[in-house]
Amino acid sequence: MIEKNQIQSIISKYYLGGLIESAKWEVRDNHLSIDFMSPNKDMVGSLTCDGFPIEDCDLAIFNTSQLNKLLQITAGQILVNPTKTNKVFTKLTFQDANFTVEYSLADPLMVQTPPTINEPEQWDVSAQFEPNDLVSFTKAATAISGNELVTLRASEGIGGSKILEFIFGAKMEFSNKVEFIVEANHNISEGPKIPFNSEMLKEIIHNNKGADSARILFSQEGLLKLEFEFEEVKIKTSYYAVRKADY
Repeated sequence: MIEKNQIQSIISKYYLGGLIESAKWEVRDNHLSIDFMSPNKDMVGSLTCDGFPIEDCDLAIFNTSQLNKLLQITAGQILVNPTKTNKVFTKLTFQDANFTVEYSLADPLMVQTPPTINEPEQWDVSAQFEPNDLVSFTKAATAISGNELVTLRASEGIGGSKILEFIFGAKMEFSNKVEFIVEANHNISEGPKIPFNSEMLKEIIHNNKGADSARILFSQEGLLKLEFEFEEVKIKTSYYAVRKADY
């Protein structure tokens, strides 16, 4: 048995508010692994969860929106049971005290396998997000209506402190802008502005709020990594995002 809220929390961390519909779930010895990527392949991520109480299985989730709707009617503790046909898992059943719902799994070939990311030998910038930083980032990302762009820049703050700047707003000089900063570790007096998908980063951070540990790694070559850990529920997530090309 597993709490409905925990299943929904797991799903939210790759679904990202509807940005990603398809993912592969793999369970081995009650250890859940989910690999996923965005439709336009500008973000690749993974999630792991220990103590996930179902049998060993490989589950191809093609339509997460429908899975969420089915889960919505359940409550409390849920029994999760995958069903196989000819050695391939074809259904995922959720049962609580009142409802039994069945979700039809996809052909595994319908869900793309994310590529392996080659990390840089050394990241240019690293920073820890405190819990209030995650909330503040979401506020900054939503302050400008219709904004899709955030630029990152390693810089120096007041008194020479090392910071990482997130600048939300359009490219035009006179557009509305919001700047959010966090303390960081780097050896750069002032780096170039590197653009990323603001909506994607907002959803990643919003759906990982409450993490016991949150870290961001940044390469000025145009790669960003975000890592989160939830100690009590034994969940870890990581996301790689690449810079926007059209800037």
